Amino acid sequence: MANPLGRVLNFPRRPNPITGATFQTQNALADADLRAALLYELLEDLLRKERERPDPLRVRMTCVAAQELLNELTVLYRRASCDNLGGNRHD
Repeated sequence: MANPLGRVLNFPRRPNPITGATFQTQNALADADLRAALLYELLEDLLRKERERPDPLRVRMTCVAAQELLNELTVLYRRASCDNLGGNRHD
């Protein structure tokens, strides 16, 4: 009899661009991936600290940093999208 829930395959994880990174500008997509990984690490750190009693200033600064990384990430993904399509770049 077949399993009614089916089989769920894990989505393959991309290599973490933070490990072994030189943090030099490469291309828009690689830079966006780096910001996404940094944002992920920042939010993971905030969640770990949330179990303790977090300092309100630390939470605020983390949120500001996350917003800045998200803004940069958006611009870089748009730039990468335009580069891949051969279109004009709008920064």
